[in-house]
Amino acid sequence: MAAVAMMPVMPVGPVHMTSSVGLLAMLEEPAQELKAHALEKLNAIVGDFWAEIAESLSDIEALYEDALFPHRQLAALVASKVYFYLGEMGDALQFALGAGALFRVDEGSEYVDTLLAKAIDNYCELHRKRTEPVAMADSEAAAEVTIDSRLSELVDRMVESSLAKRSYQLVLGLALESRRLELVERVITLCDASPGEHEHDSSTSAMLSYCSALFMTALVTRDFRKKLLALLVRVYRSQLRPDYFGMCSCLAQLTESVAVADILKSLVESGGKDELLVAFQVAFDMVENCTQSFLKALLQLLQPPAPPAPIA
Repeated sequence: MAAVAMMPVMPVGPVHMTSSVGLLAMLEEPAQELKAHALEKLNAIVGDFWAEIAESLSDIEALYEDALFPHRQLAALVASKVYFYLGEMGDALQFALGAGALFRVDEGSEYVDTLLAKAIDNYCELHRKRTEPVAMADSEAAAEVTIDSRLSELVDRMVESSLAKRSYQLVLGLALESRRLELVERVITLCDASPGEHEHDSSTSAMLSYCSALFMTALVTRDFRKKLLALLVRVYRSQLRPDYFGMCSCLAQLTESVAVADILKSLVESGGKDELLVAFQVAFDMVENCTQSFLKALLQLLQPPAPPAPIA
């Protein structure tokens, strides 16, 4: 019986692309499905062939600008990535905004993280200009600041994603930088409902202390400082067991001597040993950290009423 020669079977490995030229040619085909297919493939390989793809940026941008093209967001995403690799971060961000939900804030790539940081910086700067207008002679410069709705939507998606992961400190920093007081309050109160893993995220009380320390080192206007302090006092008062040290510190910065005096009187008159100790500790803290004018006003409010004059 004749021996049968066996040919060796070569393993079939993955096919590696060596060029994006074929896919780029498909962008000129009339069929929308072919263009969409080409964009999907280009999106997956743009990190390797961005220099080649850059030669066809005008075609990709034209697809994004075509209102009848059903995959405009995908074209915007590919264009954004190409501009990112070209180092044109402004254009990269603008096309990322055009990509809508296809720009995944949770991706964790250098591309996404870099553009998110730029988007947050732009958003915070615009929000500060909106909430803290500067008096200017130039009427055009003093016009109302408008924020691209796509930028707001992108930042909101990042905020919701971070809150879902209980990354509260990141969101608090953004809220303070953008002067969004409603977001500051939301982050602080969430720490009781769904505590985070870090020390400052563990409770509302801990986050209140962290927020107080954080904004004390930031450059903020007097108006925003007053609004933030008032917010912190309101949250302090809502706690079942208020942190009287933090609350009185905020009230002192607001020069609310009457409110601090009422708290001290309430603690002393409660008759409890622990409450009396807290009152003394708060008083010592006031002496160390408050101005002489505030302490003088506070002392006058704490003076016992003068005894009635003797009847002649």
